[in-house]
Amino acid sequence: MDPIVLDNIPFEPDVDGLLSSLHIDPDDEDAGRVRELAGQAADIARPKALYRQAYVDARGDNHVVVDGIWLTSRVLRVNLEDVHRVFPHVVTCGTELDEWSNSLEDMIERYWADRIKEMALGAATSAFLTHLDKRFRPGKTAVMDPGSLEDWPLAQQGQLFSILGDVRELIGVELTDSFLMIPIKSMSGLRFPTEVDFESCRLCEREDCPGRRAPYDPELFDKEYRDR
Repeated sequence: MDPIVLDNIPFEPDVDGLLSSLHIDPDDEDAGRVRELAGQAADIARPKALYRQAYVDARGDNHVVVDGIWLTSRVLRVNLEDVHRVFPHVVTCGTELDEWSNSLEDMIERYWADRIKEMALGAATSAFLTHLDKRFRPGKTAVMDPGSLEDWPLAQQGQLFSILGDVRELIGVELTDSFLMIPIKSMSGLRFPTEVDFESCRLCEREDCPGRRAPYDPELFDKEYRDR
């Protein structure tokens, strides 16, 4: 099926939450500037999401083939053992906010703008998940994203983007030569139906990760994912 583009996602920065996360007192002089930046962002922001329903064509020991595209990962292969349809996606704060934040000269203001962009990315993610649930009713799902584990390296971003089509044309997100996304405040992944509470974090040894959602389990890979 054709990719689904969500490009009319409402976004209004939570100024109180923003000030709290920045540890700025609402009565502080800096709070006024933060409110001003939040207002600018609200006027120009267009967070976006792109996704499609795709199908698992084949499986090997350490790979799966999704809509003709080979994805190399033992963990992904095991997670998709009994899965037939998946939902590759890219969500982003949008090029509009990215260009706006890059135009700011003050480094502290750029940092504040980055937090606003993270909020816009969160709005795009929520819109994607809500639309996915209403349109396809996949039930409980989990997600894997290239680069979150050594087992599924960042270079596989290229394959994921291939499943989605011309991502840059559709929502403005492009890959660098090192497979990072621009805008940086973007996320990609493969969401899939599952009854298992899967989190990539449980397989990741990286300490002090700001995005960690679950503790590392040193026995999990050998128990569930080792190729025997």
